[in-house]
Amino acid sequence: MIEPILFLLLCHYIADFPLQGTYLATTKGKNFYSLFAHCMMYALFLSFGLSLLGYYVLWKFFILLISHLIIDYWKSHATDIKKRDGIYLNIDQLLHIGVNTALYYL
Repeated sequence: MIEPILFLLLCHYIADFPLQGTYLATTKGKNFYSLFAHCMMYALFLSFGLSLLGYYVLWKFFILLISHLIIDYWKSHATDIKKRDGIYLNIDQLLHIGVNTALYYL
């Protein structure tokens, strides 16, 4: 059996990259609908993962949604493309993984 925290990391990876798709990835910095759609899918997918592990409560969904909106809004509106695709992407991922880990232990 896979360790629960590794399972959540896998859920994070699937929700934040392949599930997002090219369209949402390229437009979430241009319109709020794309950003919100991506964050909603992400929060739903991670909530499903948490529920499979027995760690889901409704407030965790809202924390996932709001934190993802804030973090991705910040990164997607960065004006320095090199930093956005480099250090900001790394910070973005660390913040998301930190939120997911905290929600697992809460």
